[in-house]
Amino acid sequence: MRTAGVFPQSPGRVQGLADDLDLPFPLLIDEDRAVIRAYGVYVRVNFESWNMARPSVFLIDPQGRVQFLHVGSHQRDWPDSEALWAVVDGDDAAGSASA
Repeated sequence: MRTAGVFPQSPGRVQGLADDLDLPFPLLIDEDRAVIRAYGVYVRVNFESWNMARPSVFLIDPQGRVQFLHVGSHQRDWPDSEALWAVVDGDDAAGSASA
């Protein structure tokens, strides 16, 4: 499985985040927000953010099928790590979804 993060921010901000977090996967820049719009997680304005994405996780298999989907209802709403690892490890053959 390959992993990447998609961030709807400028290259400088994404590089700063990558440097701070030292993640074991690449962070991809979506400065024009085309990817987050295509995945339906773009938020123009709400009470806690503007012009950004809802916290989201998409696990997509090599055939292009979504095996896990989580779209947070607010900026601190992230899926449980155990649920993600179950899909990655193949323990959850049907996948799971929350939105």
